[in-house]
Amino acid sequence: MKSDYGRNVSLLCPVCGNDQFSAPDLGDMELLRDAPDDARIQCSDCKTIFTKSQLIEENQEQISAHVEEIEKEVVHDLERELNKAMKKIFK
Repeated sequence: MKSDYGRNVSLLCPVCGNDQFSAPDLGDMELLRDAPDDARIQCSDCKTIFTKSQLIEENQEQISAHVEEIEKEVVHDLERELNKAMKKIFK
């Protein structure tokens, strides 16, 4: 079974659909993951400013879709591993 089911989910601006942002308070967008929920994030196209938590909330549907995809993948892999183990036991 895989050891990593991680995904990167591109967050989209709920105003214009852009996926490029800057973080005036953070400087480096790589730090967004570790940023506090109230960190300000600015869309590079429409210049709308959101907090990190608002941007995540606005993208919850996309995030949930990725979670469901991962759940299906894990279940599929577990079933495959269980079948392999059962075949070995009952050989």
